Amino acid sequence: MIEEIFKHAEQEAPRECCGLVIADGNNKKYIPSENLHENNSSFKIDPKLFTHHQLFSKILYVVHSHYDEDCRPSEHDINNCNAIGIPYLIVSYPDKDHYILEPNYD
Repeated sequence: MIEEIFKHAEQEAPRECCGLVIADGNNKKYIPSENLHENNSSFKIDPKLFTHHQLFSKILYVVHSHYDEDCRPSEHDINNCNAIGIPYLIVSYPDKDHYILEPNYD
């Protein structure tokens, strides 16, 4: 699945790609989303897609890419991850690394 996310990042570069990893029975599935943000270095997942999967499946990760930089989370990533309570899976492209950011429930 990570290769599928890297491929999406490649297709969207230099824009950030975004999507969701959901539980599909006993499997994980990547659901790509159109990036609705105007800025190339930010992302906004389609709210209808997010709400649908929040209601009808289990969202395991919110996914987005960092183009031409490392995959460490920004302060904005940390704040949003904590606010929604869903882990972030951040990939870097083109160096193809990834980082999982867990929400802080404190």
